[in-house]
Amino acid sequence: MRAAILLCAGLTLGGCTLSDSLRHDDIRSVWVQPQNAVTPQTVVFATDREADPAALGYGLHWDSAIHCGTAALTIPGAFVMGQMPHWSEAKLGSPVACDVKTDMDGFAGAIAAQAHALNCDRVLLFVHGYNQTFKTAIMRVGQIATDTQWRCAVAAFSWSSEGKFDRYAADIERSGYAVPELIETLRALGAAGLKVEIVAHSMGARVSLTALSALCGRRPAPVADELLLVAPDVSAEHDNDDFGHLLAKSGPCVHHATIYASDNDLILVTSEGVHGGIPRAGRVPERDLQYVAGHYGNADVVDASAAPGDPFGHGYFVLSYEMMDDMMWTLAGVPAERRAAPEASGGPTLSCAQAGCGDKRYVLRVAKDRGPDFQTRLLRALWPLIFRVQ
Repeated sequence: MRAAILLCAGLTLGGCTLSDSLRHDDIRSVWVQPQNAVTPQTVVFATDREADPAALGYGLHWDSAIHCGTAALTIPGAFVMGQMPHWSEAKLGSPVACDVKTDMDGFAGAIAAQAHALNCDRVLLFVHGYNQTFKTAIMRVGQIATDTQWRCAVAAFSWSSEGKFDRYAADIERSGYAVPELIETLRALGAAGLKVEIVAHSMGARVSLTALSALCGRRPAPVADELLLVAPDVSAEHDNDDFGHLLAKSGPCVHHATIYASDNDLILVTSEGVHGGIPRAGRVPERDLQYVAGHYGNADVVDASAAPGDPFGHGYFVLSYEMMDDMMWTLAGVPAERRAAPEASGGPTLSCAQAGCGDKRYVLRVAKDRGPDFQTRLLRALWPLIFRVQ
């Protein structure tokens, strides 16, 4: 009971301790870099946020216009005992002309130029989730590109999340405003001849799937090569399966999808309560994701419940080298069955689920000593009791 009281007290202060806009996280690689080096990354971004020079150019408010530009990042390696650490940095570069009605081609052109300079034709596009600031969004895609050894263009689509833990409902509304902009962004990237790999997290999966479904409904044609949906915060009721329907509509325009889900995701537990007990697609892989085989056969499901991460279990994909390892091979086009094979290059990153690999269900490989500690397990056990799902 004492733990429950302390947890409730922590929630009361959640707006101060859990809001991304009030934190100053040092975003760094999950890997130790040789000679304690930093990795430079250039990110091309599009955002519907209002300009705010005090917040690295763009703040927490929605704007009726879309803005584009570049950012130069340095991503430090993981902390090394006894060595002086480097720190992450982000600086805005030159603006890029873009307008959702006429000129998203300028945004796509800037990415195409970056890809051409790197002798490739691909772009890694990150669509962030709830409670994220502009700076965190661009730093996170820089980290993902570093940790997955991505060697081509890097882009971020940052919708106007308020970056506040207690503004979940407001973020739902703001995420809906961004769908038309993402539709035009994807259209322009395709018209520029770029192969798009999308990593969409949490509420960003909802934005991405809605945009892909609408775009694919107009003209079924390739839009995304690989679609990684991490902790998707999308309704997944058995008889009213929004996620399954969106996957089915997007299917003809996506070469392959990988869904990462975790039963230990307390943000999605909270989301279920906010949504009246409706299951979220990114939680309880063995229950909520049964619809996948019936709706969209070209999707793999990975149970990442054991992945190390933050106590709330929602940011495991950027805090776990096990996740980054598997995402690296996924983005490289290695099928899940090969990533689960004993002879996999670098060792297997997945295991087959209990039913076997034939049903496209896998479990992320995590060593026992890397799993959640006692305090984390206690928090995750108490959370559904305190924040009771309706």
